[in-house]
Amino acid sequence: MKTSTKALAGIAICISLATSLLLLSGPNLALLFGTEVQFEVIDPGYGYDYEARANFTISDAITWENLWSDLYSGHSPIPEVPTVNFTSEMLIAVFQGERGSSGYLTNITRIIMTSTNYVVYVDEIHPGESCITLTVMTYPYQIVKISDLPLNLPVRFVYNIIIHECD
Repeated sequence: MKTSTKALAGIAICISLATSLLLLSGPNLALLFGTEVQFEVIDPGYGYDYEARANFTISDAITWENLWSDLYSGHSPIPEVPTVNFTSEMLIAVFQGERGSSGYLTNITRIIMTSTNYVVYVDEIHPGESCITLTVMTYPYQIVKISDLPLNLPVRFVYNIIIHECD
């Protein structure tokens, strides 16, 4: 094979590999070019009574106040609702739902902003079989605030389930 033919074959292989990478990566390719987003934990999960497994964004005061009232309805007095300026801030909430024992936690560990969305990385911690837990209903969740960023991007959640062994 001539040198020019070998070079053309090499270029064709490189183009083929690059195209395959783009096709297989799909929307995840944007993660390579994302920006790390700083966030503030607004509620690490001290309330309770949110029984559903859910994740969502909160972008208005009425929704926020209603959620806060639901979370802390069993507390007396209900703690003051944390202030959020919804013109420049947004809340992201992750709820594991009702659990039959202690030992469960929810942690938002990282948020990446891409050109098309936010990607929220969540560690969902479960107790291992060797753990001694309390037989009590728990409702693990976490709510964080981001600010000074575009607030109209959709949010995608990526879960990492971690089994904590207590040996």
